[in-house]
Amino acid sequence: MNHDACKSLNTAALPLMDRSVKPRFTFATQPRWLLLAECLLILTIVGMVDFLTSWEVSLFVFYGVPIFIASWYAGRLPGFSLAALAGCVWYMVNYSSHPYETTQGYVWAAINRAVYFAFVAVGSLAMREQRQETLARLAAVTRAWELEQEIVLASEREQVRIGQDLHDGVCQNLAAIDCAAQCLREELEAANSPQTAAAAQIQGYLRETLVEARNLARGFFPVPIETEGLVSVLRKLVFMTKAARGFDVTLEADENAVPETAEAAMQLYRITQEALSNAGRHSGARHVAISLKREGGAICLSVKDDGRGFPAQEGIAFGIGIRAMHHRAQIVGGELEIRSCPGIGTTVTCRIASPNVELKETGELALK
Repeated sequence: MNHDACKSLNTAALPLMDRSVKPRFTFATQPRWLLLAECLLILTIVGMVDFLTSWEVSLFVFYGVPIFIASWYAGRLPGFSLAALAGCVWYMVNYSSHPYETTQGYVWAAINRAVYFAFVAVGSLAMREQRQETLARLAAVTRAWELEQEIVLASEREQVRIGQDLHDGVCQNLAAIDCAAQCLREELEAANSPQTAAAAQIQGYLRETLVEARNLARGFFPVPIETEGLVSVLRKLVFMTKAARGFDVTLEADENAVPETAEAAMQLYRITQEALSNAGRHSGARHVAISLKREGGAICLSVKDDGRGFPAQEGIAFGIGIRAMHHRAQIVGGELEIRSCPGIGTTVTCRIASPNVELKETGELALK
């Protein structure tokens, strides 16, 4: 697994991951025969020390060390083989000094030790499988996060391409047609033709279409966040949304509620854009209120509509739009909440915490 990918996913978990991985390199990079030889050497040393000490000093716990290592790094067969060998070693080194009055008692004690050694092997194998499963899940989560990021970036690139095509293609063609319609109208006026009014009406429709196409192109173009600021581009978005979609949009913005980075401002803008688009396409809203303010050291963006709303399970089915908003919030270390009630409306809230500021739980989450 790519360790750098883990770092980008959750840097807070790195110290724990490093502690669990570093000891593994001592044995994992060695040939299997050398690993087993080292386990046999450890078992031999433990057996010799056990032989030299009295019965009162029990060392049978230390027999589990080579068994654990062999099971973890070499697999099931070496692990159980070493457990059986450890049972035999323990039996031999303690045979002459054991305090049991009968051989049967000593054999029973040896069986107990052998069961312990077998459990060490089983436990080691179970821990190994659990660790591998955890790493596989972490790899899957990392890959899913990377795919989401690729989808967002691809969406950005596609928006820029579409905006450029609209501006350079459709808008220019409409402008040329508008000029032709203007010439035709003037010629009809000069000839006192009764078709002059129809030509003027056609030109009016063309100009309305040209305005809508230009508004769409501006919505797809990269936003000048760094030069104009988030509040300014949000005002422009409100103006364009009113013109293009026909419902009322209001903006209440605190000039001091400015994210620390242009990237954070851009993601808040895109979240607002997506929320407005959803309100126009899905909710049937007549009014949308946008709020940008600072709450307890965090930047809080809220987009609230008075549309039809939706149950939580239906909101999940919206697909890429909601997932993209969640991912945009995660990119800049924020949290996205979507609360909706059928017949009342939907509220999209994104909070981006400032450094060393803890966000309090707001509760009543429909989607998170």
